[in-house]
Amino acid sequence: MKLEIINFNGVERPATYLGDGVYAIHNGYGIWLHANDHRIGFATNRIYLEPGVLSGLNSFAEQTAQFAEKEDERKESENLANTNNKQEG
Repeated sequence: MKLEIINFNGVERPATYLGDGVYAIHNGYGIWLHANDHRIGFATNRIYLEPGVLSGLNSFAEQTAQFAEKEDERKESENLANTNNKQEG
């Protein structure tokens, strides 16, 4: 990710491309998420994340990562058990 300074509503603000057509622009308080390039003058979809909402999104991401890790561990255990069963049979 590369941070750049853009003119956002007449003020220079930090912005970056996150991937999948999503741009993040910090307006000094919260973060605007824009679909499509902010440099074309408009975004087809925009979401504003105040600090409390951003905190909730970060918590969600952490919980999701923990869930994914547990799911990966469960699958690894199942695969190991299946491998051991095949070797014994």
